[in-house]
Amino acid sequence: MKTMLKYYSERLKEARVKAGLSQIQVKDHTGINNKTLSGYENKVSAPDYDTLKLLCDLYGVTTDWVLGHTNNPNSALTDAERDAVEVVELNDDSFIKREFALDGVVLTEEQKRKVQAMARLLLSQDQQGK
Repeated sequence: MKTMLKYYSERLKEARVKAGLSQIQVKDHTGINNKTLSGYENKVSAPDYDTLKLLCDLYGVTTDWVLGHTNNPNSALTDAERDAVEVVELNDDSFIKREFALDGVVLTEEQKRKVQAMARLLLSQDQQGK
């Protein structure tokens, strides 16, 4: 939790400053009390997810960046990558019909079928281990 607070506090403050906003301006835009915001920025408390999302949207950064999951504050996903975030069932052809790329190379149908088979194998082994 301390590591999370470190990222919340440092990155929320950094994002606010880069957005050119004072704590009072953030309060005006979001309704979040500036004392509460100060608590987030000074490692006193952490925002809930809805509040975090609200702040990230205002600042133009991703929640992943604020959480420390990435060092890229902005989403650079392509439309295809955004579509791929949706849940894909491995038991039907929706996985095969989608376009997926690995290191910039689009997978062929045969490669996607191999990935699908490997995922099924790994998941079945995982289920047997339980």
